[in-house]
Amino acid sequence: MSTTALALTGLLLLFPIIVSYKEKLHIIKDLLVATIRAVVQLVILGYLLHFIFNVNQKWILLLFVLVIIINASWNTIGRASPVMHHVFWISFIAIFIGVALPLTGVILTGAIQFKPNELIPVAGMLGSNGMIAINLAYQNLDREFVKEMSQIEAKLALGANPKISSKATIRDSVKTAIVPTIDSVKTYGIVSIPGMMTGLIIGGVAPLDAVKFQLMVVFIHTTATIMSALIATYLSYKQFFNERHQLIGRDLLKEK
Repeated sequence: MSTTALALTGLLLLFPIIVSYKEKLHIIKDLLVATIRAVVQLVILGYLLHFIFNVNQKWILLLFVLVIIINASWNTIGRASPVMHHVFWISFIAIFIGVALPLTGVILTGAIQFKPNELIPVAGMLGSNGMIAINLAYQNLDREFVKEMSQIEAKLALGANPKISSKATIRDSVKTAIVPTIDSVKTYGIVSIPGMMTGLIIGGVAPLDAVKFQLMVVFIHTTATIMSALIATYLSYKQFFNERHQLIGRDLLKEK
C-alpha cells in the first residue's frame, strides 16, 4: 500500500467529523486525538516489534508484555467513578492475572511458543480485551450504584453487608462487561471474519490449522475478559462504602 493510498483512505474520517459537527455530537476532538495517537503509536510499535523480533531476548519480551499491561491499566483510570481510588493498581492486578494465566496455559500446553511473533500479538489481544471489559465494568458499576442507591441503603439498614446489598450491582456490572465478548464469539464465521485466521490462511497456513489457532485465541481472550472484569469489579465495589459499611459519596453520586 502506498502512502498516498493510505492518506486518501484517511479522508473517510471526514464523514464522521461532518456528522459530528452537524449533529453536535462533540466527538471531533476525541476522534482526531485518537487518530493521531493511533498513527504515532503504530509507527513506534512497528519499529519496536521489528527490534524485538530480531533480538529475541526473553527478558525484553516479558518487559514488552508488562508494558502492554501497564498501558492497558492506565487507560482505565478515566472510566472509574470519582469515589474510587487506586484505580490503576486494581486494573493492573485484574489485567495482569487476566493476561498471565491464559498465556501461561497456552505456553505450557504447547499451543504457542515463547517467541515474540507468537506471544506479543496474543498478549496484546488479551490486554486490550481486558481493558475494554474493565472500562465497561467501571462505568456500569458507577451507574448502577446511582440507580440502585435507595435499594442498597435499604438493605444496609436491614443489616446486610456491602457485598450482599450490592450483589445485583456487581452481577450487572460484570455481565455488562462480558456480554460484548460473548456476542462477538457468537458471530464468528457468520458476521465477523476473524482477521488472524484470515491472515494465516493468506500466509499459506492450512485452513484447519488456522481455525485451531483462532479458536485458541477465542478461548483465552474470552477467559481473560471474564477474569479481568470479575477481579476488577470485586476489588472496586467496596470503595463505594466506608469502614462502617455505609454508602459513601451520596451527594457526589446524586450529582451524576
